[in-house]
Amino acid sequence: MLAFLATAVAGPLIGIRLLDAASNAQVRLADARADLDSLLRTQLAEETGVRGYISTRDPQFLESEKPPDPEFDRLALELESHLRAARLEHGPEAVEDMRALHLQWEQAVALPLMRDPGSRDAYVQQAQGKFLTDAMSRDANQVRLALTAAGSSVQATLARRINATVAVSAGIVTLFAILALSYAAGRANAMTRLAREQSLVDALQRTLRVTGQHLARTQMGFAYASATREALVGGDLLDAWRATPDRGWFLIADASGKGIEAARHAAFAQYAIRALAADADDPAEVVARFNRLFLDTIDDPQAFIVLFLASFEASTQILQYASAGHGTAYVRRGTVIEELPPTGIVIGLQRDAEYATETVPLAVGDVVLLATDGLSEARDTQGEMLGEERIIALLREAPADPQALCDLLVISADDYSGGVQDDLAIVALRVIQQDGIDTPFDALDANQTGS
Repeated sequence: MLAFLATAVAGPLIGIRLLDAASNAQVRLADARADLDSLLRTQLAEETGVRGYISTRDPQFLESEKPPDPEFDRLALELESHLRAARLEHGPEAVEDMRALHLQWEQAVALPLMRDPGSRDAYVQQAQGKFLTDAMSRDANQVRLALTAAGSSVQATLARRINATVAVSAGIVTLFAILALSYAAGRANAMTRLAREQSLVDALQRTLRVTGQHLARTQMGFAYASATREALVGGDLLDAWRATPDRGWFLIADASGKGIEAARHAAFAQYAIRALAADADDPAEVVARFNRLFLDTIDDPQAFIVLFLASFEASTQILQYASAGHGTAYVRRGTVIEELPPTGIVIGLQRDAEYATETVPLAVGDVVLLATDGLSEARDTQGEMLGEERIIALLREAPADPQALCDLLVISADDYSGGVQDDLAIVALRVIQQDGIDTPFDALDANQTGS
């Protein structure tokens, strides 16, 4: 009897001790994840400042968190300490590599570009910077995967030990049978919560598949691919809708980051811009209002959006657009390619940012092409980007059909880089003599093309 009572008391005590050990391990892993996120945000802040300064020559971009930033090194050392405390194999080595890559990025890329952003070597330096930051991202992904595996291992080990403790104790005394049932109920609740979270991801995917319209007297093509395999959603978006039978809007945008968070910002942009454009005619007015709304709504100071918003009047064949830092935008007139330059800075940097509207007359047969940077920054095995010059060459020789053009560009980027490496969205519009078939398009599942 004493042995049975001792077992009944010892079983719960062992379980509590195991839970406490697992909780401490999870806390260490959570601290490491938080340090990794802070490290990446620091790098992104430096990159954003340098890019903004290169694009605008505005020294305000370099007022805070500019290279060299000792905060990156401090956070990296703190992360290494947490990884060693968690006994995470190879984690400290990956962080040490990130420190070395970050130092190389600051010394070989950021500081030279800050001193002379217009030098002849600027393009090469930016390409080298992209190669280095991609290497840092790979190290960060390696650490993140190791943290995830460690967390799963802790949970699996805990589950095995508790299951064994409960099973043995339940065979000895009835009390442990009750404890086993309680554990099973808790596990069922956890599985229910997991299923609920997964349903939220599925709902977000369905939300982003917004049905748009082809615009009057146009043929349109669309393509979308996401680099985030696990979530199948990304931060790039494209949309088109009619304001009147003769006039319509189309939009392409790229939200910073990747995965669910970027997709959330993209969805916000899509619906907010549609609402703002409902009572407006000027693209610049819509973009400026959205910039203020974005800063008032999104609480992440590192978040930003690059976008191109245009309206097309079928009766006059006039295109009006406002571009918030969007790069790849062209009009093809026969074999002549005209660039559509940005008319303001990216969304989310300055509340009082001003944007201009440019007017572009189009003729029957002219093609407008817009693409996010997943196209121009597709890189080969040597780290060389596809670049705007190759895109222009492809556009000049591409078929007239807008959808065929979009599909060709996706295939070209995929062949050049060996697979989609960054979220990618493309929209093409061709002016035609008579209105085409008013068929809705679906904003496409990730990693698919077609309208």
